[in-house]
Amino acid sequence: MNSLFQARYGDVLEMAKEGEQRCFQGMRWNGNAVLIVVDAALDSIGLKYFQIVVPRVRRFWGEYIKTGEITSFRDFSRLSPRDSRLRRIMNNERCWRVAIGVCKILDQIRTEEKLSSDFAALKFWAERANHEGWRRDPVGAISGVGLITFQYLRMQAGVDTTMPDKIIKRVAEDVFNIDARDDLDFIKKMEALSSETGYSQTLICWAIWLKESDMKTPSWERTG
Repeated sequence: MNSLFQARYGDVLEMAKEGEQRCFQGMRWNGNAVLIVVDAALDSIGLKYFQIVVPRVRRFWGEYIKTGEITSFRDFSRLSPRDSRLRRIMNNERCWRVAIGVCKILDQIRTEEKLSSDFAALKFWAERANHEGWRRDPVGAISGVGLITFQYLRMQAGVDTTMPDKIIKRVAEDVFNIDARDDLDFIKKMEALSSETGYSQTLICWAIWLKESDMKTPSWERTG
């Protein structure tokens, strides 16, 4: 299985490793937890990632983060999902409702646990969250947060797990013969594939995304 993986994904393996390390080192979007949540919320509505989501997150950074208007989960959670400036970045109330709702939950965790930063709160939540009980989780209970978004947030905080989106599931079935009865079973079988190949689940997901994407040389999360 290792040789099969390398043969198919060898051309994107280095870029996938960069994505993996950004997750493991807490450096998605240079470690800015608000941007990580915005990324996940915009991705939750099924848009092309490198072509649409990444440019919109960069625009959010330029309008809100770079200017100092938003410096924390708390700042962002005070906005309305109907905010006209947000809607000019992405005209979708649902995705902003997700982002603001997640920020409220994570800011509450930061306060209650006396954590040092927003990213520490995101990581604290991600490491303790359980995908098998995701619907009972306060983040999972937010309207618009499905299992895919739930898992993607955990991955961005450094948890080695799988995001069961349609691209990854299709490729896993076609290439690695993974036949799962549901998304939770799929995550379990991807854990087994990770053990068999010697590659992390996070790297496998990035390799599949990069191979299937139109953009073979992503500029990642540079915002300056």
